[in-house]
Amino acid sequence: MATNSTTKKDKWIIGSLLFLSFVPSLAGLIRIFQLITGSGYTVENQRFFNDPIPVLFHIVSVLIYSTLGVFQFAPGFRNKYPKWHRVSGRILVFFGLTSAITGIWLTLAYPKVPTVGDWLFGIRLVVGFWMLFCLAVGFGFALRRKFQFHSHWMIRGYAIGMGAGTQVFTHLPWFVIVGGEPSGVPRDLMMGAGWFLNFLFAEWIIRRKGK
Repeated sequence: MATNSTTKKDKWIIGSLLFLSFVPSLAGLIRIFQLITGSGYTVENQRFFNDPIPVLFHIVSVLIYSTLGVFQFAPGFRNKYPKWHRVSGRILVFFGLTSAITGIWLTLAYPKVPTVGDWLFGIRLVVGFWMLFCLAVGFGFALRRKFQFHSHWMIRGYAIGMGAGTQVFTHLPWFVIVGGEPSGVPRDLMMGAGWFLNFLFAEWIIRRKGK
């Protein structure tokens, strides 16, 4: 019974996280295709074509980080393959840190586009440095074999890293009610809401695990 319960939980976790990462992963692959082929050039995305290195590093690191992380948080899979968990966990930390660093790099290096408000710059910096902090602290606890705290901080880091998936849902009310692409402060708030909801969900998971 316990094994069946664990299997169902694993399937739910893996399925949910893969679903959450599907749209941003697809968008990232499309962006890579555009940059390689030179297609889809617009005023909105010209900064990526002018300087493609930061965004390419960011997309690749996010794709690997989100995919590996899916299996890190499935308890049955993790317990069945502890060596895989340790090895892939180190890879996960590397690409998670790369994702956060390149996210900060994108924020600082690329010019502001017309659809972005005044708040998103600061929000992205806070999110990027918070993710860096979570992963560094989580890895430090793993080295000291304090695995409960390690798990907590890795949950926080992964939740923030998956913010783009949640942003799909925070934008839905605008698309349904208003229509068209949001811009300015409304867009900033919807972007920020994706990260904030993931932050709250991570804290809820951590407190639930502690009971």
